[in-house]
Amino acid sequence: MTLIQTDELANHIDDPNWVVVDCRADLLDHAKGRREFELAHIPGAQFADLETDLSDPPGKRGRHPLPSKERFCDFLSELGVGENSTVVAYDQANGMFACRFWWMVRWVGHADVRVLDGGLRTWRESGRDLTDTIQARSPSEFTPRPSLTKTVAANQVLEHQGILIDARTEDRFRGENEMIDHKAGHIPGAICRPFPNNLTDDERFNTSSSQFGEIDRTGNIVCYCGSGVTATHNIFALLLAGYPEPSLYPGSWSEWIEDDSRPVEM
Repeated sequence: MTLIQTDELANHIDDPNWVVVDCRADLLDHAKGRREFELAHIPGAQFADLETDLSDPPGKRGRHPLPSKERFCDFLSELGVGENSTVVAYDQANGMFACRFWWMVRWVGHADVRVLDGGLRTWRESGRDLTDTIQARSPSEFTPRPSLTKTVAANQVLEHQGILIDARTEDRFRGENEMIDHKAGHIPGAICRPFPNNLTDDERFNTSSSQFGEIDRTGNIVCYCGSGVTATHNIFALLLAGYPEPSLYPGSWSEWIEDDSRPVEM
């Protein structure tokens, strides 16, 4: 299972084998997620910082390059994630940051990881308790296993003959409203499937319909976005819709534009 509801999480909130991870973040205010975590979070939750725990520093590999597997496994050990742990990730609501963590946990071979549907918003609306107490967990020794995910590099995207999906909004895809990266547009040949379209009006995953219905289920799918974050949201939604594991281009648009020889389309 990949998606979990508040009732099931609440039933396991005191289970020592369950590790709950708060992944709240803000792409324009990098300290906001931690500030909000310290004010109130799901009891027992640990915090994962997008900028420092789930990414290396920005540079030629993009705004949120993946850390080494060794460093990420050390972080999972600090969180107390072990071989038999059930890991639950959440963020403020829509799952964009929780899905990055979910994908990374699977990247190092741990299958029992889920995303809280509707995140903290749904937890609050269901009347569940929050706390400002930061509860430390005993560290573990997380050992990586064969990856459950797939990745491609920029040179492979250049040669890609399958389906290339951009998770950014349509205006950014068309190069009309680029507020984050220093160059506008998209990778030639890509199609746009904005990650918010995976959700219902209350920011839960839409499990009754999918924006990917016209995409060949046997096709070779690569997902990207601005920096390898919301692309994982599309990967999550594609798996919910019954597609085989797509590949992630981790560097995404923010890496692509660091090399002026790579083509750009508006």
